[in-house]
Amino acid sequence: MTAYPVLTVTTLLPLAGAGAILLFGGERVARWIALITTLLTIVVSAPLYMEFDKSSSALQFVESVAWIPAWNIDYSMGVDGISLPFIFLSCLLTVLCVGVSWTAVHTKTRGFYAALLVAETAMIGLFAAANFFLFYVFWELMIVPVFLLIGVWGGPGRVRAAVKFLMFTLAGSVLMLVGMIVLHNACGTLDFKALARASIEPGHQAWLFAAFLAAFAVKVPMFPVHTWLPDAHTEAPTAGSVILAGILLKMGAYGFLRISLPILPDAVQLFLTPMLAV
Repeated sequence: MTAYPVLTVTTLLPLAGAGAILLFGGERVARWIALITTLLTIVVSAPLYMEFDKSSSALQFVESVAWIPAWNIDYSMGVDGISLPFIFLSCLLTVLCVGVSWTAVHTKTRGFYAALLVAETAMIGLFAAANFFLFYVFWELMIVPVFLLIGVWGGPGRVRAAVKFLMFTLAGSVLMLVGMIVLHNACGTLDFKALARASIEPGHQAWLFAAFLAAFAVKVPMFPVHTWLPDAHTEAPTAGSVILAGILLKMGAYGFLRISLPILPDAVQLFLTPMLAV
């Protein structure tokens, strides 16, 4: 196994690169810092792919440190066969976003590349999170760079598209936050493995599932909360569209797989047929 916390380093390296761009970057320097940072992120994440045990369904490369003891919340990360491909895709697509934007973005270049790198941190962190609190932190962090990419560097209708994206996403996030708080109060933990083992009454599962569905459906997106997507895709710069199509839309589906299915199985059976109909 690696001698360094590979998930933490992979997650935070792009954020450090974003800070370096804002502190030191002119236009040309910002591009090179972004490119070097995204390539280094792939390099430091290499042990995840090289040493991953495909025969095991357990979380691997687990990192856990006490974070908020009063609430029994740890800083915990880990990957399995579901999350690992998404992490690789996030790293790869961010490099491509830097490349396609090299000669296409000419205004506020430092902010643009910093936003890309913050988005990379949010994507990797979300897929590596092993507890609901950390998942939620990165879920919310992702809103900021995507909003800026659309609203600042998008097309003529960028402001309307960005605000529409923000309103839909925040509405779902509020419901997710309420559901997360209720889960914590009921189970005393937000660790995904512990929540999957917890006994939650079917009636409570139903409304918790509905709350999480509201957030995940916006990101998939599912009818009728899909109307933000055409505007966002139309107005976003190329890199923004790549992130939207390549990663952001998959975050909702990942939320279903990571949270709804294992933690709320009775509610899944109840809602499955209506969801398939939609």
